[in-house]
Amino acid sequence: MLPKVIVHNSVSVDGSLTNFVPDMGLHYQIAGSYKADVHLIGSNTVRVGLDLYGGGVPAEERKDFEKPERDRSLPLWVIPDSAGTLKGLLHACRRFEYCRDIVVLVSEETPEEYIAYLREKF
Repeated sequence: MLPKVIVHNSVSVDGSLTNFVPDMGLHYQIAGSYKADVHLIGSNTVRVGLDLYGGGVPAEERKDFEKPERDRSLPLWVIPDSAGTLKGLLHACRRFEYCRDIVVLVSEETPEEYIAYLREKF
């Protein structure tokens, strides 16, 4: 069976993706209603989202690096990050109540330092 792909964005009435403050709770409530297994989220989206809506990046805590026990109906967040730009930020994603856990996609070009970080922390 072929996978079903749904694209979901929060936009303003005029179609803009910037210069407005979306209701993130409503955004994820709607996205959750699709019952997706996976949400593909860009690393830049993660960085910008944490800056704009996350209230800053909290300090890492030991529990951030333990696999969360959450409802299996929640989606995994799959985040391509070959450049390693989310080093030190992924724990904030893992805390997010609307995802079951995170999966980071890397490539042959990913810095070894980032790979070591992922192996150690996740």
